[in-house]
Amino acid sequence: MAKIKHQTNEFLPELLKFQGSLNGKSKLLDDLRLKGAEEVKNTPFPKPKDEDWRFISLKELYKDSYVLARNLKVDVPDISEYFIPESSEARLVFINGLFSKKHSSVKGLPEGVIIGNLADLAANNNPLIKKHLNQYADFQGDVFTSFNNAFLQDGAFIYVPKDLQVDTPVQLLNIQTDAEETYFTTSRCLVVADERSEITIVEEHVGLGDNKYFNLPVVEVNLERESHVKHTKIQRDSKQSIHIARTGAHVKQHANYESYTITLGAKLSRNEPRITQLEEEVEFTVDGLVLIDGDQVSDTHSVMDHRFSHCESHQLHKCVINGNAHSVFNGKIFVRKDAQKIDSFQENRNLLLSRKGLVNTKPQLEIFADDVVCTHGATVGQLEEDEVFYLKSRGLSEKQAKELLVYAFALETIENITVDSVQKLLVDELHGFTNRELDYELIAK
Repeated sequence: MAKIKHQTNEFLPELLKFQGSLNGKSKLLDDLRLKGAEEVKNTPFPKPKDEDWRFISLKELYKDSYVLARNLKVDVPDISEYFIPESSEARLVFINGLFSKKHSSVKGLPEGVIIGNLADLAANNNPLIKKHLNQYADFQGDVFTSFNNAFLQDGAFIYVPKDLQVDTPVQLLNIQTDAEETYFTTSRCLVVADERSEITIVEEHVGLGDNKYFNLPVVEVNLERESHVKHTKIQRDSKQSIHIARTGAHVKQHANYESYTITLGAKLSRNEPRITQLEEEVEFTVDGLVLIDGDQVSDTHSVMDHRFSHCESHQLHKCVINGNAHSVFNGKIFVRKDAQKIDSFQENRNLLLSRKGLVNTKPQLEIFADDVVCTHGATVGQLEEDEVFYLKSRGLSEKQAKELLVYAFALETIENITVDSVQKLLVDELHGFTNRELDYELIAK
């Protein structure tokens, strides 16, 4: 089926036609969708002159028209190869944004954990959803968050009660199928970790084809006191797709939020984690790894918002850029007045393999307190000639030596992921990346 061609100014009206058809199952979601639709109508989409968007172009997003994914009739192939074995009975699957009961199983989770499809739980007036939904994605004036609200339908909801440590990692698998039409999905995830609880989440986005689609996920995480959430996100969308993601996490006293984001797919991706400290004495980590090639563009905008004293935060964001790929990093450490005794570290390291590749990096410190230890930095480098020479002297070929150096550069982030099969998956992805015909045009003298 041929794609329908529309100009940029027709993009919004076409999409809003679908919005009205979603109402009726839950007043909570109805109200949120209507509010989101109203915000979308009154909020402009980003333009190149906007400071936060000046390094990338959204022409790829605007030039096509999109249909709602749920209206597509697709044949879903066997997707079992994407299941991680540790989560065989702790998995929620969404196909083109719709919950798939057939592929999901949560039998392995302990009693007390509430997990399921957000739309179903909201239709049953679950009070936890009413209390927590749309409370943590605090991206003011952001049209994409409003857009997700406007089309909110299915999504993942996880609640871990007090004093419960969930040993089994929970997999949230988002599958995007191949299709002739260009479509969009707006997945949603809400995680609430009550006091002294612990859980590991593996959020994965997989594209089965090489088609174009627009994936707009929003994740909300609330950590009550002394809770611990490990959140790994793997983005393997189609190399023709557009992936614009928002993650908002609120962290209370003695809680610990660990986030690891691995970006491999999409032609254009934008990831915006925003971590907010709500009380004293918290910890959080916002690490990332980007492996891009060809004409891929990856953009990461992060905010670590320190609002109270005594916080340790850490961000190591690594990028490997090959071909004509373009990496953007804009990370902000924000320390508010009276937020003393903050120990925060941020670093963006880029390994540029090609003369045609491009890196824009902008680490930022905004500090309004005086008793803090905050450091940030950015590097853009190439493979070192001396290192290649040394490895060749140990018996490796030049190609093997270069592959090993790229592998070693990227491995640091992956090593912190504690789910064995996920770590192995990412090591295999890294091997696959280094085994490509990489340009290796840049060798530092």
